[in-house]
Amino acid sequence: MCTIQNQLLPKKMMLLLTALFLFETTCSDKESESFAAISVRDTTGTIVFRNVQIVDVEQGTLEGPVDVLIDSQKIMAIGADLEAPSGAVVIDCSEKYLMPGLADMHTHVNYENDLLPYVANGVTTILNMGSPSNILSMRDQVNSGGLLGPTIYAGAFVDGTGNRGWIVQTTGAARSAVGDIKEQGWDFIKVYNSIQTDVFLALMDEAQIKNIPVIGHGVRAPGIKRIIQEGQSMIAHAEEYIYAYFNYSNDASKIPDAVNDTKTSGAYVTTTLSAYRVIMKQWGKPSGRDALLAVDEIQYVDPRWITSWQNSGAYIYNQGNLDDNYHFQQQFVKAFHDGGIPLLAGTDSPTIPGGIPGFMIHDDLAELEKCGISRKDVLKIATMNAGNFIAKTKQDEMPFGKIQTGYRADLLLLNQNPLIDLKHLKNRAGVMVRGHWLSEEELSIRMTELAANFK
Repeated sequence: MCTIQNQLLPKKMMLLLTALFLFETTCSDKESESFAAISVRDTTGTIVFRNVQIVDVEQGTLEGPVDVLIDSQKIMAIGADLEAPSGAVVIDCSEKYLMPGLADMHTHVNYENDLLPYVANGVTTILNMGSPSNILSMRDQVNSGGLLGPTIYAGAFVDGTGNRGWIVQTTGAARSAVGDIKEQGWDFIKVYNSIQTDVFLALMDEAQIKNIPVIGHGVRAPGIKRIIQEGQSMIAHAEEYIYAYFNYSNDASKIPDAVNDTKTSGAYVTTTLSAYRVIMKQWGKPSGRDALLAVDEIQYVDPRWITSWQNSGAYIYNQGNLDDNYHFQQQFVKAFHDGGIPLLAGTDSPTIPGGIPGFMIHDDLAELEKCGISRKDVLKIATMNAGNFIAKTKQDEMPFGKIQTGYRADLLLLNQNPLIDLKHLKNRAGVMVRGHWLSEEELSIRMTELAANFK
């Protein structure tokens, strides 16, 4: 177990610990420091991770043991024998592993209760893809420290038909929508399926003028090749290539062209294979949906989602199966990765029935590994790639996704090496989100309280 102590005392002093006080002896030789444990489950401020192995997600190697100094929500220093500033909380992490927090780059968070399960599963960043405008308030509350949750980036929903978000059926409406979205403070525009080509081109032109990035589905009329050529910076599902690039086929002969076109454009792809698997499990199977809603993790889901899932007719009355499409996606996702296209992890939770927020990220990473992508590259996809994507598309953001000086202190402390087994991501000692340390004990207590509030 990690031991934590507050270094408020000058060096070379001996204090007497009674039942209420702590003995702590320090001296000028850091290697001879003797620390006693204090149970600190939840803390902010200046924090030092002592004697920790760093998981280098870029190289897929370990560095250390070293010390990592956190202050002002960022990583301030990394090195051996760092001096802990007066008042710093020191976390003794011998035989622990420190890596960047995970990023779920396709979510539909709707309620404040949705946020804690992400943090409790090591997810420190989410991209919300077209939820109601209350996500902007949640984003700002999280950023200000008034609400515990992962850092949120919010996408505004835009389509050519329907009854949610902005509906754009003319070029003028598209330009007006972009202006509204920019003024309201959204981070991204998320485009959906039914926008006509001329309207999409006007939207992209205005988005570039207003400097707001466009992400989302493979808009059907122009198709994926055209939309990424025009500057759409991310395709939100690998599945979209089946419809808007491969023309509703599983034609493997077209994969090299898809790789080349996507790589040339610089677009990222969020694969969301975990979401596809959840859909497969209930496709034409009401019993499959019932099984998804009977898992232990359902206790942490806001009852409003559960009611929505129970009342949903989506997927369970469909005919046939999705096996061929799934295996084809595995094939071209691996080809995309091998071809140098930057992939992102994403779950589409919790809108899909049975898509458990937070917990589902581990399924998504397992799906990437099933495609034949190495564990070290899966970790890079779930951390560094997300940070690179935000750095490319957003200005004035604190960098994240690596353990590097100046980066946002979004960290995951593990008891076992995730390079050996991705399941070790679930064996946590604690999570740090924007410099806020939460031990696994603290997170467990908060999750228990969350479930109790739903009863």
